[in-house]
Amino acid sequence: MDIEQLIWQYGQGERDFSRLDLQHTEIIHTDLSETNFSRTSLEGTNLSGTNLCHSNLNHADLSYACLLGAKLICADLTGADLSYTDLSWVDLSSSILIAVDLSHATLKQTRLINVNLQGANLYQANLSGVDLSGANLNRADLSEANLSGVDLSGANLSRADLTGADLRGANLDHANLYKADLSQSQLRNGDLQGAFLQGANLSRANLKGANLAGTVMRDMDINLINLSEINLRTATLSNRINMNSVCLKGSILQGIILNNANLDYALLHRTLLVSTNLQGANLVDASLRGADLRNANFRNSHINGVNLAETIMPDGSVHP
Repeated sequence: MDIEQLIWQYGQGERDFSRLDLQHTEIIHTDLSETNFSRTSLEGTNLSGTNLCHSNLNHADLSYACLLGAKLICADLTGADLSYTDLSWVDLSSSILIAVDLSHATLKQTRLINVNLQGANLYQANLSGVDLSGANLNRADLSEANLSGVDLSGANLSRADLTGADLRGANLDHANLYKADLSQSQLRNGDLQGAFLQGANLSRANLKGANLAGTVMRDMDINLINLSEINLRTATLSNRINMNSVCLKGSILQGIILNNANLDYALLHRTLLVSTNLQGANLVDASLRGADLRNANFRNSHINGVNLAETIMPDGSVHP
């Protein structure tokens, strides 16, 4: 079917254009709302500015397509192939993107508010500056994606794969990161205030300058990560947290509970640990040089080889 015939039939009230072959065609600035394009091949098609609101694009092939400025509000894109697609300035608000393939896609200034991206493939996708607040990204693949400055506040990222993702300056305020894989990710200056991080993997992640105030961090792996200059004030950490070799230089850990935590070889230079509970913690060969330990609880902790030079001790005295 050629495009002129499709547009004519649409004008006559036809809405079912499923399973057609419309590869490498041009349908720009056209109203095709409420259309059934399920399983239609639109590979390499130019759909710039086209209105596809409330349309059914279930399992459609839109790979390498150009959807610049298109409208897809409340569209069903379940299982669709949008790999390598340009979705810049597209409005996808409240759309269904379950199991969609958005690998290598460009989503500059794309509206994704309250979308369902459960199980979506966003490998190496560019979502820089996108608003994903409240989005469902449960089990989504966001590995190596560019999420710098993205608003993910309140988003569901449980069991999501974020390995190697760029989350610098991202807003993850009260996001659900249960068992999310954040290994080797960049979270520098990110806002994770009130985030739920139980069971998350943060090994080798960079959280320098991040805000982790009020977070829930239980049963986590944060081996060899950079947590320097972070704010962990009032964070909830369990007694099984592994912080072996972690860097917490200049961080605020005031009043948190680190019972039985593993902090062997940790760097805690100039860290604020006032009223912190480290009962039973392992601090073998850790460096607490210049740290503030006033009213901290080290009962039954293991502190062999700890560097306490210039440290303010729990009783307020300064260690030579």
